[in-house]
Amino acid sequence: MGVTNLWQILEPVRQPVSLSSLNGKTLAVDLSLWVCEAQTVKKMIGVVTKPHLRNLFFRVSFFTSMGIKLVFVMEGEAPKLKAHTMSKRNEMRYGPSKNVGATRTGRSLFKSFLKECLELLECLGVPWVQAAGEAEAMCAYLNAKGHVDGCITNDGDVFLYGAQTVYRNFAMNAKVTYLIPFSPFL
Repeated sequence: MGVTNLWQILEPVRQPVSLSSLNGKTLAVDLSLWVCEAQTVKKMIGVVTKPHLRNLFFRVSFFTSMGIKLVFVMEGEAPKLKAHTMSKRNEMRYGPSKNVGATRTGRSLFKSFLKECLELLECLGVPWVQAAGEAEAMCAYLNAKGHVDGCITNDGDVFLYGAQTVYRNFAMNAKVTYLIPFSPFL
């Protein structure tokens, strides 16, 4: 859901970093983010049968080749407080519906994509954890407790949950990702 204008506020502290500088680091990845991104790549729509799996496979391969370890975080149950906002988001993604079933169908399809991704991760031997609630909260927890060196997500809520280091605007063909350092003590 995010904090309004958070990324613009943090813009002055953004620091470009090369992917090679992340060698040896372990990063928590909000799996939902990568699945959603794969569904919007215009070059893959209608050409690639399962873009979420293709995207995941090549990104995992790329990060592994760069010496970066990944821990994926699977979305749990969203807070009831966000139900209305999520309903509107589903309506935007899957179109308006007069019956409740259409929105659930869109969400069910998304959950099936996530399940397929978890099966692929298990086949590849890549670790993943199930969040009790929102994935960005678990990513932040892992980062704040020192279990991972940073989080890959575009969801600004990760800072509200205590994340210290967030990487966003990542692209495999780019030589630069963006690091936004954050400390509640600054």
